[in-house]
Amino acid sequence: MRSRVFVGRAAELSALRAAYARAEESEMAVVLVAAEAGGGKSRLVEEFVQGRRALVGGCLDLGAASLPYAPFTAMLRRLGPDAVTRLTSPAARRELARLLPALGDAAPDEGSGQVRLFEHVLGLTERLCADDPAVLVVEDAHWADRSTRDLLAFLVNNPVPAKVLLVVTFRTDEPESRALFADLARLPHVTRLDLPPLTRTEVAAQVRGLLGGAAPSMIRDVHARGGGNPLFIEALAENPGEAVPGSLRDLLLTRFRALPDSTRAAVRVASAAGDRVGHDLLTAAADDRGLEEALRPAVDRGVLVADEDGYAFRHALIREAVHLDLLPGERARLHRRYAEAIERDPALTEAPTSALAVHWNACGDHARALEAAWHASGESARAAAYAECLALLRRVLDLWDRVPDAAARIGADRAEVMRLSARVSVTTADFEYGMRTVRTLLKNAGDPDELSQLLSLRGVFRGFAGQSDDLDDFREAERLASRPTPQRVWALTQLSARLSVRGDLAAAERLGREGLDLARELGGHPAVDELRVTVASAAARDGLGDLRPLERLRWADLNDDARIRVFTHLSHSYEGSGRSADALAAIEEGLALAERFGRTHSAGLPMVNNRIEALFRLGRWDEAAGHLRRALDRHHNPAMRIQLGIWAAALRAATGTGPQPEPIALAEPVGSGYPQTSLPLAHRLIDLRLSEDDRPAARAIAETALAHPDLTLQPIFAWPLLEAAARAGVLAPPEVIAHAPVEGAVSTAHAAAVAARTGDASGWETAIGVWESLDHPYSLARALFDAACADLASGARGP
Repeated sequence: MRSRVFVGRAAELSALRAAYARAEESEMAVVLVAAEAGGGKSRLVEEFVQGRRALVGGCLDLGAASLPYAPFTAMLRRLGPDAVTRLTSPAARRELARLLPALGDAAPDEGSGQVRLFEHVLGLTERLCADDPAVLVVEDAHWADRSTRDLLAFLVNNPVPAKVLLVVTFRTDEPESRALFADLARLPHVTRLDLPPLTRTEVAAQVRGLLGGAAPSMIRDVHARGGGNPLFIEALAENPGEAVPGSLRDLLLTRFRALPDSTRAAVRVASAAGDRVGHDLLTAAADDRGLEEALRPAVDRGVLVADEDGYAFRHALIREAVHLDLLPGERARLHRRYAEAIERDPALTEAPTSALAVHWNACGDHARALEAAWHASGESARAAAYAECLALLRRVLDLWDRVPDAAARIGADRAEVMRLSARVSVTTADFEYGMRTVRTLLKNAGDPDELSQLLSLRGVFRGFAGQSDDLDDFREAERLASRPTPQRVWALTQLSARLSVRGDLAAAERLGREGLDLARELGGHPAVDELRVTVASAAARDGLGDLRPLERLRWADLNDDARIRVFTHLSHSYEGSGRSADALAAIEEGLALAERFGRTHSAGLPMVNNRIEALFRLGRWDEAAGHLRRALDRHHNPAMRIQLGIWAAALRAATGTGPQPEPIALAEPVGSGYPQTSLPLAHRLIDLRLSEDDRPAARAIAETALAHPDLTLQPIFAWPLLEAAARAGVLAPPEVIAHAPVEGAVSTAHAAAVAARTGDASGWETAIGVWESLDHPYSLARALFDAACADLASGARGP
């Protein structure tokens, strides 16, 4: 039985309509709908989407057999392969095929499949809603698998300029996902709706809608005992005058227990499949040709809801209550019947290996559960669902000691499964598990290449944990991989890349070239493209070296990510050599490429920040401010917010307008960390505090930044900071000035300005001359102003 009357929730409906109106203006909006179990979330959304273009997908509880990304797979299926094909490129379809196999063969995964998948889901959303508004609904997100949560967070954190309203429902009484929704609710385009209990007036309207009428005493009783929860009220109203069972489970089972025996038996079978089960699978598991007639009363009484090819429980709480009411032996028998049915005909479910892993485990068949979990881990990896892959590999390891012939069953020994799980934990950021697993493996490793692999992994985990000894592991991994093997290529790739990030560009170039030479000797290697970009960018030396190898890579045959990285490094190198106009041209070309490859929000993201920098240096401040505001609206990754904070401070100091740097940027330490971030941030914050006439704050920032251990490693970051610190009245120690390399026009100009502040009268003339030769009007204006101030101060002191 279901109320014909939708009651209450007027304020919540109004909020949803307001969000939809924002979406109609090509401003992506997100609404999080929160309530306790049975609180009316789905009913509210159902009422809202009537008459609107909507795609709905639900998350399944953890006991259900399903592929990761279940709600998004459901949305794509409802959209249909033909519509997806019209809206996407062939490359995008190969990624989206991870969710919808009807699109064709999925692209091979090289470790970045999840990022590419997320980008293309975002791009499809933008194109789908470019002209006509649509509502995308993710139901029951408290049950979302880790990969679904990550994709959901990616979409919310990167709002597209499209007519899309994303509605997410979740239970407030499920603790696992609270942190995610709390973080998302803080974003400016996100609205959170917490559904309150129904009032007595609303309860009366619901009961009358169910029964046609009710005495005031009954309404008072139902309101008091149901607590304003719509599902509980419905169950109580169905049994007027009867003693109410003492537990919620009994209350929810009242309707179920009133069904005929054959119907109850069929519903019990359905409960073992999860919240929804396909008709053919249920028929196979029930082994009952009269299933449809048996289930009809369950549909009529509102226990189940029939859809195009299966059945779903009217509410997840009802399914939970029915399944928990099974006897242990009965529950095991049902899961075994599902497993046997799927083994006979895998086409009965979209995710046969995942389903088998669930059902064999639930019925206690450890050997088959281990095999199924192993095969399902591969299926999850191919779907770029790395968190689910790791969970399945850990299940394999948990079952290992219970299965005497485990290695023979899966064709891999325990150490190999552990190594694979450690590698997957890198992509899931489960660093504690990964580090613990690597430590265990290191105790028994003897082969130098195996030790090298494990130390490289440990270096990755230490780096993510912020430990300063990560480089030691990469160095030792390279030393151990002394033989000319593919592992040595990997070790050289990782070490050269890490040294490049640390600013040791000469060593990065040398080791990268060695890796390329070895890869050629071996007849090829997957890391070749990465090595080519690392070597070329290291040779460019922040614009102070040879840019020709990097420029030649613009037209080279590289993988998508490597090609985009070329333009990121090229724009940075042009900027370092004072060629901001060339940098801007490279950025626009690179961003167009990232858009074509569906990588704007990942591989292309650094160029979003680089574009603001180039426009700022060219004196095109209004354009820079416009791009900064759009980036702040669309990109909510913490690392990106820190980078944007650098140029927010720069624009604020130069113009006195625009957004202030956010707390996350102001809290970033400037006396440690990567010089590429900490030194420019300190430079611009000093300028900002000086523009606010807060010299003590500027001096404090300068003193902290000048203690950075890698202060002089990269001149293009060191000298601008040294000049800003000098403006604040804080001079670096003479030995630092003496040993800081002065290379290229930009460093020469800043070094001359620092010299001018320490008594070299020709310094301002040199600095001004350099800036006049470059396309940096802001820097020229700054030098002219500072020189004029110095002249005035000199005149005031007299001869």
